[in-house]
Amino acid sequence: MLFDNRRIYFINKDFQSRFILRFVAVATIWAAATIMLFAYLAGKRLEAIRYSSHIDIKTMSELLLPVTIGVHAISFLVFAGILAFTINLLWKRLSPPLYSIKKDIVRIAGGDLASEVSLSKDEEFQRLATDLDNMRRGMREKIVRLKEQQAMLSSAADELVRSTLGGNPSLSSAATLQAAVERMKRDVQIFHY
Repeated sequence: MLFDNRRIYFINKDFQSRFILRFVAVATIWAAATIMLFAYLAGKRLEAIRYSSHIDIKTMSELLLPVTIGVHAISFLVFAGILAFTINLLWKRLSPPLYSIKKDIVRIAGGDLASEVSLSKDEEFQRLATDLDNMRRGMREKIVRLKEQQAMLSSAADELVRSTLGGNPSLSSAATLQAAVERMKRDVQIFHY
């Protein structure tokens, strides 16, 4: 399958579950509070009309529309406040690990392959940090191998130059240089650019 090797990064499942349960609980409480507030205010309005000696209301919407609009406005403002508070809490929880991962990516892009990428155990995006560290470690191993190949290539080239300047070019020095070049080519071919 085409997507078998891809990883999908989600927030920790326990965190997701807690967030969804909290959201559903807040939405349920908000709906119940809205209904109770509407019933209370509509009951008060009807009670006031019942004891009133002069009733000049022609339709039911004329009676309940102001109460309905008021309840929904209050409910909307309360729910918006709760939603803003929840989003703020979520942002405070997610922004530190994202900032830390961003700093690690910038550091790796700058060439620092020695420092590990890690997050605290209780932070989100652990899998992403682990995979980023595995990538850093793999790149470091490849760069170390390339440096070793470069050293062997340089040594073989120096040997060939010495033997040539000495007036006795050595076929074994040329073969060593050629083998070092082939190993370097093979190691460089793993990079796609």
